[in-house]
Amino acid sequence: MSVFLGIDVGGTTIKIGLVSEQFELLTKISIDTRADSENADQITQRMMLTCEELLAKNGMTLADVLAIGLGAPGTILNKSGMYTFAGNLPFRDYPLREKIRKYYSGQIYFGNDANVAALAESRIGAGQGTANSVMITLGTGVGAGVIINNRVYSGFNEAGVEFGHIVINVDGEYCTCGRNGCWEAYVSATGLIRQTKAAINDNPDSILAQVAKEQGKVNGKTVFLAVDRNCPVADRVFARYAYYLQVGMANLINSFMPEIIIMGGGISYEGDRLINSFKQGALDEAMLFGVPMPDFKTATLGNDAGMLGAAVFAFDCLTDGLVY
Repeated sequence: MSVFLGIDVGGTTIKIGLVSEQFELLTKISIDTRADSENADQITQRMMLTCEELLAKNGMTLADVLAIGLGAPGTILNKSGMYTFAGNLPFRDYPLREKIRKYYSGQIYFGNDANVAALAESRIGAGQGTANSVMITLGTGVGAGVIINNRVYSGFNEAGVEFGHIVINVDGEYCTCGRNGCWEAYVSATGLIRQTKAAINDNPDSILAQVAKEQGKVNGKTVFLAVDRNCPVADRVFARYAYYLQVGMANLINSFMPEIIIMGGGISYEGDRLINSFKQGALDEAMLFGVPMPDFKTATLGNDAGMLGAAVFAFDCLTDGLVY
């Protein structure tokens, strides 16, 4: 049996899956990344030894692997095989493909983690059956992936589609990228938490403040829990947050005009309530006159999207005849 190895490198864990040619996740394993205690060589070695162990447990070797697909945060370049930058990982101008070749002689393909997750959702998840889609992941930051004609789009230098860093408010909130007013600063979980804390400080006797006290901290769920308890302060926070989503989504529609926009990340678990809070406003603001409307859906593949997307990306690269 031949399989793809799909690897999802994260700041906390590395997920490794054996994926069939029909994109079924046959088995998987995860290991700690150990970014704070190991260097790039050590992490790569442990990752590849784990791949070998996973294959052996399933009666296979690396010879049974059609190709390796790997998704990782930051700037990872498929053409050169270099992992040039990752904010929370010890990879800087690191020849990752060359290092993996010490273990595996077949084709090895790299993509940004948000891009390959978007590819998985487009091909076998919420966007199945569409050729043009965008996925937005609302987590600590804002991840974005764009699929055009069934292929990942990442710009000429493989560093594009950083949609979280498109400015929606000039001279607005400071963003960790160094600019002010980025979409990420407003609609990430981090941004929502900041807005929730500000509302609590201004309204210490509110139900929102009580919910935060019961939780012991403020997180991305706090405002939604308070909305469920009919808190007018929480309603205002949620409405403002939805407006920020609306503005960015209209920009996204005008930029790419996708068939579907897929929502992922922790905040996306609010499902239709979240989507319905901004959908009509975004469509009203976008340049849509006498043409079909994009749809919005919640991601369906969960934490497996990175592994599956890496495998699908490897399949696409093989299909397109890319040899490195």
